[in-house]
Amino acid sequence: MSEPLIVSQAGRVITAVNSNPGRRNSLSFEFYEAFAALLEDAPSCDCGAIVLTGADGFFCAGGNMDGLQERANGSPEFRRAGVDRLNDMIRRMRSLPVPVIAAVEGGAAGAGLSMMLACDLVVASNDAFVMAAYVKIGLTPDGGMTAFLAQSLPRQLASEMMLTGDRIPVERLYQAGVINRLVEPGSALAEAQALASRLADGPQRSLAGIKALTEAASHPHLEDQLEREAASIAEALGSAEAHEGIAAFKGKRKPEWPR
Repeated sequence: MSEPLIVSQAGRVITAVNSNPGRRNSLSFEFYEAFAALLEDAPSCDCGAIVLTGADGFFCAGGNMDGLQERANGSPEFRRAGVDRLNDMIRRMRSLPVPVIAAVEGGAAGAGLSMMLACDLVVASNDAFVMAAYVKIGLTPDGGMTAFLAQSLPRQLASEMMLTGDRIPVERLYQAGVINRLVEPGSALAEAQALASRLADGPQRSLAGIKALTEAASHPHLEDQLEREAASIAEALGSAEAHEGIAAFKGKRKPEWPR
């Protein structure tokens, strides 16, 4: 099995590559743990900024369907444990004193979108999409998605994304200010690394203070919302809707929702 996270450092910029290309870089417990460990160690590695991207031209397809199915068949405690690992990673991203920049090619779906939204800045190729896909398999969002979208978007657009689970072109999020840079396909990583290098050369105490103040002002109740999301998706995973939604997705068929 290949490493779930490929890490390199150039100067004071760390590039972290989510690497599960056979499944469009879907997330795993191993990735959560590896990236959380990187975030924990970054301040002691002469790191001034982190760039997060995905292997082979796709940022992240969200949760691994096999893992979701396994959790759906497990106890409430087992279902909740998986969400807690994701949330711990999100907390570390937000509390890290250095900026985290997402370089998005292809798409960001489900928890992959939550992870993108948890970054401080986002660079995306202009042909990429985002997708709050949870409803497609009978689940509710996690990873702070409801907090991030509610804070950064008009309620109607946030509701459209989460209630329909449709693909949304990144252009719409760029117009709303959620995406910082739109670039030509294939150049998101280079642009994000250039931006990261600029920030890494800046005043680190000032940058850390700005990030902490922005977080406190933007998401004063993020911790409460993470808890509400975790409780909701852990319950949803045990529902008949989730069992049908996950089975339909894996079987490449339209779900027949129980009524």
